[in-house]
Amino acid sequence: MKTEDQASLVVVGASHAGCHLAEAARINGWQGKITVLGDEAYLPYHRPPLSKDFLAGKKSAEQILIKPAKLYEKHEIDFQLNTRVSQIDRSAKLLHLAGGGTVAYDKLGLALGARPRTVPTPGADKKGVFYLRGVNDIEGIRAFVGAGKQAVIIGGGYIGLETAAALRKLQLKVSVIEMAPRILQRVTTEAISAFYERVHREEGVEIVTGAGVAEIHGDATASA
Repeated sequence: MKTEDQASLVVVGASHAGCHLAEAARINGWQGKITVLGDEAYLPYHRPPLSKDFLAGKKSAEQILIKPAKLYEKHEIDFQLNTRVSQIDRSAKLLHLAGGGTVAYDKLGLALGARPRTVPTPGADKKGVFYLRGVNDIEGIRAFVGAGKQAVIIGGGYIGLETAAALRKLQLKVSVIEMAPRILQRVTTEAISAFYERVHREEGVEIVTGAGVAEIHGDATASA
């Protein structure tokens, strides 16, 4: 039987919850090995700045980290990045990895976060169509950014509007398409929606409400 200092805790998900779970376990007396598995190449980072300061180039990936690397070293928390778990074998207490191999655990924490909802719109698989969830998504968007280019954002929620504002500062022409009768309908009152719509229009953002996207045109690459 394993002693406390021989047992292993594995956290799946290098997320906000994942890093805090790992740190809390160590602080509260977990003596064994702690490993965090993440499918991105980065230590856990704050996601709200992605559509603002990070997209605008005001902050680097290192500057949006939730905790510095030295803190994980201090608490002896190991990370295996670029690692995706494909299957959990609870009876054997093994994690099967998408790239091959397995990771054994004694205790398992799941901090999987969320995934963006994909759109079934024809043409959504074309080059130049992006979802905004992680650092790699922003890096992909940046490659297309240029003064005078046209960007169309599907979704008039907070993230969509923040992205629109950042792209306008980068001198792109920006249109926001929202299916609901007003932007931010699910999270704010009509008065606040009207305020944000006015502010964004004054900054040059075109806002179209009560409309969906039937198809994304273009050959291999999406076109406006």
